[in-house]
Formats: sequence, C-alpha cells, structure tokens
Amino acid sequence: MSLDICKPSNVTISAIPIKDLYNHLYWDHRIYDLRSKEDYIKSHICRAHNMNPSPVITVDAIADIDAQINSEYGRAEQSSEVFIYTDAETHYENYQLQLRILNILLSYLTSTRNHSNKSLKQIYTFIDGYENFHSTFPFLCSDSAYFHECSLLVWPSYVRPNLYLGSAMCRNETVIAMLNITHIMSFSEYNENEIKSTNITTLHWQLSDSLSTNLLSVFPSAITWISKAINDENGTVLVHCDQGVSRSASVVIAYLLHSNTNLCTVEAAFNHLKLKRSFGRQCNSLEKITLSRKRSVSTLSTISEVIQTIDVNDPPTQRSIVKSYHMRQSTSQEL
Repeated sequence: MSLDICKPSNVTISAIPIKDLYNHLYWDHRIYDLRSKEDYIKSHICRAHNMNPSPVITVDAIADIDAQINSEYGRAEQSSEVFIYTDAETHYENYQLQLRILNILLSYLTSTRNHSNKSLKQIYTFIDGYENFHSTFPFLCSDSAYFHECSLLVWPSYVRPNLYLGSAMCRNETVIAMLNITHIMSFSEYNENEIKSTNITTLHWQLSDSLSTNLLSVFPSAITWISKAINDENGTVLVHCDQGVSRSASVVIAYLLHSNTNLCTVEAAFNHLKLKRSFGRQCNSLEKITLSRKRSVSTLSTISEVIQTIDVNDPPTQRSIVKSYHMRQSTSQEL
C-alpha cells in the first residue's frame, strides 16, 4: 500500500495486528470502518464508525461524515489515537476503493480541517482485513448473537499467545468462554470468587495490594504455574488482581522476563506490557511497585536472580504452594 500524504512530524502512522486492535477497543479511541455502508450495516467491529462517502470520495465528504460523528460521539472518544480498518486485500476492487478513501482520510486527519488535529498523535491502520478480525473475535462484531452482551463487558488485555492480563471484572463466565480461558491466576486480599465452569483450573493468592506485601516470593511458583499451563497443557491463562495494574501485572512482568529472551530487563518487560495494556494514571504506581524496596523487588538483579532459579520442568505441588504461602505470611510479618 502506497500512501502519498504530507503529515505533521508529531503524527505517527503505523500498521496494527489483530490482537493489538482488540486491546484498544475499549480505550475510547476513534475507530473508522472504510468498507461500504451495506457491509458496515451487516457487521462491523465494536464502536467503529462507517467512513465510506461513496460515490463522492472527497475531503469535503469525509469532513462532513466526521463532523456528524463528532456531534454524536466527540466528547466520548479520545482524539489522540485513531484506528482505521478495511476489507481484506483479496477483495481487490473494494480494497482499492478503500485505499483511495484511506489516503484522503489520512490527508484530512492530519490537516487543519480536522479540529482534533493538534491532539492527534497516532494513526493505526489495520490492513489484514475485517474478515480476519471477525474470525478471531466474532463476539466483538455486530452480527454476533453475543454482541450486545459482550460490548458491555470488561475484557482482559492480550499480552502474548495464550496469556491475558486483566482486572477482577474480567473474571466473567462469558469472557472466559469467549476467549477460551482454561486457567485463572488471581490476587486479592479476599477469598477467591468461585467459577461456575468445572473445567477451569484456578490458583488464588490471598495477598493485599500494599507495600508490605512480599510479592517477590510469589514469583517462582507463579511463573512455573503459568509456564506449565501454557507449554505443557496448551492452555490459555488469565492473570488478574482487583484492577489488573499492580500485583497481577508485576507477576506477568516476571513471567515475560523468564519466558522471553528479547526482554532482558524489568524496564523492557514493563514497557512491553504498557503497549498491551493501558494503565492510565496507575502506570507510575505499577513502576514503583515493581521496583520498590518495600515490596522486596529491590533491584533488577534481584528479580533476575530469582527468575534464573526457577525450573519450569519441576512444577509446584500443592504442598510447595502452601509452603510458599506460609513463607510469604511470615516474611510479611517480619517486614
């Protein structure tokens, strides 16, 4: 695809894969569907707006459609990031028409005619085609029988194949079923909330979200459990705490350091996770928790040393988990 546009230096235009588009659906960003009105009415991605002014494809026509969208949704949607998707490239005629619309839309978005131009920082184009998204996440498309229910739910963030990170609100029977979740690891100062489904394997850590909690001692058993679930049992794991930004996120960071040779430091794993999940104002809190001395995650070398001692071929037994739990309690009392 060739784009002949002149864009401001502060605006980045890049492609986005399916799973990252899924991660952004509930961040309240503007999403444009460039397919025909007929195809849009039949089915479209959750929260997407149709942007196909055919048969008149001009900047004026696109500006008029965007003005109407702004009048209805402007205040409810962020203008800093925009997402655009088309048909699959195999639909040649439709695809070529949509590329023409895309060029004009990009020109409009980066021009002064777009009243949100000054706040626009990133434009993502999803060119793998709507059909590919639909085949992966059909329940988040408007022709699904579950669409209305699913559009109101809170969904966990996709971190990597077979691993999701979320809040306690993601511990929902529908979410679990739609994402084919098989294993759930949770963190809370309260008892574990039961799951009705009998084929879900769970592991719950009753830990408070406080600086006195010794989270470091959880890493060995937690990482081994996640590794076994994904690699040995071919499962899909959801890791969550109350908000999905501190305890569970710290464990996922530790797992990424252990399992991904491309992520060699806590900062690298932390920044990778930020690309997958929006932490908002709590991002600084997570960074402090991850690196805090009071939380026994004192230095980068400390984390690395703990992770290097983990043997994923020796999965934790129930006894070792209970022992680890008692060790955490005694350590917490000492602190």
